Amino acid sequence: MSQYGLIIFDFDGTLAITHKAIVFCMAKTFEYFNVLPPAADRIRGTIGLSLANSFKILHPAIETAEIPQWIEIYRSYYRAEGEQYLDLFPGTKQILQLARNSGINLGVFSNKHVSFVNLFLEKLQIYNFFDLIVGDNGEIRQKPDPTVFYAIIKPLFAELDNSQVLVVGDTAVDLMFAKNAKIDVCWAAYGYGDRAECLALEPTFAIEDISELAVILNS
Repeated sequence: MSQYGLIIFDFDGTLAITHKAIVFCMAKTFEYFNVLPPAADRIRGTIGLSLANSFKILHPAIETAEIPQWIEIYRSYYRAEGEQYLDLFPGTKQILQLARNSGINLGVFSNKHVSFVNLFLEKLQIYNFFDLIVGDNGEIRQKPDPTVFYAIIKPLFAELDNSQVLVVGDTAVDLMFAKNAKIDVCWAAYGYGDRAECLALEPTFAIEDISELAVILNS
């Protein structure tokens, strides 16, 4: 029987391969505003951050007042064309099923807009595995702030101690969220996080493939 009663997954780079969709839609957004798009590697390096922070990093000259319009255009491309570039990491469904069969509750917490998280979980046919889905709705405090854990997640699973909760995520933002919330974290090294930065945060576990999560679930 697993020591964990709840696993909170990140979405981008943890459950789903999304960098192709993000790079494509970012490039289209820059082109829409007649600005030269950044290199794909630079865009990929901002995955996990909020869109506002991503645009500030990728386009330092952007005016703060312009950011909401850039976000709107990006989301319009993502909604219309992003889906075709998405896929699950191999073995994701099997791990989710294993967790379910073991009686473990499952959640998703992403800095992506909640409407996209719900839509893509449905499209990827894994929506029904999850007891809780949290994403950006314009009101929540995004990762790495731990407020969502203590204000939303923990009250729903009040019977669980913090030691029974595990975060699985691929970037430093996910790891810092878990550390700020004082819960265990498994770094998904196969995702989009910077290896040196993430290892420096000393995650509880590290996996090179989502299938390796099975060992942790059965521990």
